[in-house]
Amino acid sequence: MKVAFYSGGKDSVYAALREWPVDMFIFLLYQFPRPSPHLMNMNFAVRLGSGMAPVLVYQLERGREFQQKAELLRRLGADIIVAGDVDVEEHLKYMERLAGEVGAVLKEPLWGMDHYELLAREVEELEFIVIGSSKRELLCRRVGRENFQEFASAARALGIDVLGEYGEYHSQVVSVSKFGISLNPTCKEVVEFDGYSIALI
Repeated sequence: MKVAFYSGGKDSVYAALREWPVDMFIFLLYQFPRPSPHLMNMNFAVRLGSGMAPVLVYQLERGREFQQKAELLRRLGADIIVAGDVDVEEHLKYMERLAGEVGAVLKEPLWGMDHYELLAREVEELEFIVIGSSKRELLCRRVGRENFQEFASAARALGIDVLGEYGEYHSQVVSVSKFGISLNPTCKEVVEFDGYSIALI
């Protein structure tokens, strides 16, 4: 059983595409101090993900996340785990420990890639909309092959990473060419949490 951790964001989707086929997406519900843009747009994320693979939504208890993930992966019989980490060493070590705990092989196909090059490759296969950002100017922008250079320039001008790897922005994939999926969401409402803007689509 090959499972991919899935948030609806561009990196999780592109990592799965690089390791396709996958048998299941796992969408985890965390209890964060600040609301997650992905959780606040969960219905859309599940709808999009379901066009590619079955999506399992799983609630985690705060303080027991690692144990519960391991228990879930064992129950599913997961022997390959796909994740979309790029260069946050702490995340990679966590995933390696989790895979080791359940006896699975970890696949991190985006690890170590140049951020601009990775963004350029991602938009060859998908489009996304910015659903959360520390810079409101980026919120609700739809990014694809035709305008990703403009988006990257805007991010750099604002002093943030073009990939958003450090949480400067969060994305929701809206189009995946491999599966003929193309959705056109609109931002219905924007909410603010401690200077971080989240769009509801």
